[in-house]
Amino acid sequence: MLQVSRAVIRGGFDYHAEIARAYVERGAQVCSVFQRGQMPAQKKAAFPGRVICLDAARRSFYKKPAWLTLALWKAVRGTPQDLAVCHHLTPARAVHLLLRAGLVRKAALVVHDYDYFDPADKHGGRRNRFLVNALRYRWSLVGVSESICSNIRAQVPGLAEGRCRVIHNAIDADALQHRLLSRDEARRDLQLQPDDFVFGTVGRLVEFKAHDDLIAAFAQTCRLMPKARLIIIGRGPLESTLRAQVAAAGLQDRVLIHGFLDDAARYMKAFDTFVLPSRHEPFGLVLLEAMVSQVPVLASDSGAPGEILAADAALFPTGDRAALGAQLLETYRRTPEELEAWGLAGYQRARECFALGGYRAAYAQLLAAETGAI
Repeated sequence: MLQVSRAVIRGGFDYHAEIARAYVERGAQVCSVFQRGQMPAQKKAAFPGRVICLDAARRSFYKKPAWLTLALWKAVRGTPQDLAVCHHLTPARAVHLLLRAGLVRKAALVVHDYDYFDPADKHGGRRNRFLVNALRYRWSLVGVSESICSNIRAQVPGLAEGRCRVIHNAIDADALQHRLLSRDEARRDLQLQPDDFVFGTVGRLVEFKAHDDLIAAFAQTCRLMPKARLIIIGRGPLESTLRAQVAAAGLQDRVLIHGFLDDAARYMKAFDTFVLPSRHEPFGLVLLEAMVSQVPVLASDSGAPGEILAADAALFPTGDRAALGAQLLETYRRTPEELEAWGLAGYQRARECFALGGYRAAYAQLLAAETGAI
């Protein structure tokens, strides 16, 4: 089995390793190839199967599908592969040449983002044209959420139902729990007071994460929540804009934009409630991190959050600042016992529905399938 991706994952959920492990555990020989990035020796030694990191200094060279195909042929030593799992377009284009040459029996492209095949977008259009051609061969798609698969079907008319399968991302709950700081430790490091009621979020400071909506909603209701504070952990191009928004609302003492934190999930227990206000969310691994930390979660109904959270979860209409403000206030007024029960329900759902074992089993089915459709 061959797995090809653009880059090594530096932190968080390493889906490359878990996909490789799904096949190694079942006796398959696995080779994972990365176009760029280097893997630390210790991580490489623990990674399931063989790992090849191509020369990062020759990135432009390996961006060309033909040369990447040659590198892949050398990596597998010319041995035909039963399955190739690809992440992103360039790896898929390179694998497609191997498939047409008979060196790959079938292939799957994993899609992590919305509008990946948008024909109206320059890059999306190129991916769309590739896909339409590739589907004549033994290619299928994996979406990390039903929302992603629905988005793909809308942009690729005529896509057969069986050619796009949902495999949700997963979380190593035990590993995260061992890394978690206690509530007191996390609050001390973040300079939060023990009696604060903390709404928190973690994510890149970019437009679709909608941190501006969260700040505005908090500003609308904070006068009714005297002990409430909002903390945003992350960095990105909108940091100065968001800081200006906080200053304009006069909330410098109530809203903290902390910046980047390495392994930010460790600090989840500092929050009384986690809030994800995204305008569109392809999956949202940070939701699982909050749930495993037994922190109540509020989220927009922007696609995948509704799939991740329980049916009775507190979802609010995407972009509706008034509705979000009302949810913040209602959550603030809940009793400690209600919040604890809410957090425990999320923890149990994360454990039951997004465990690594189920994730690996779902990927193993790609190899088990005998037809071109997944």
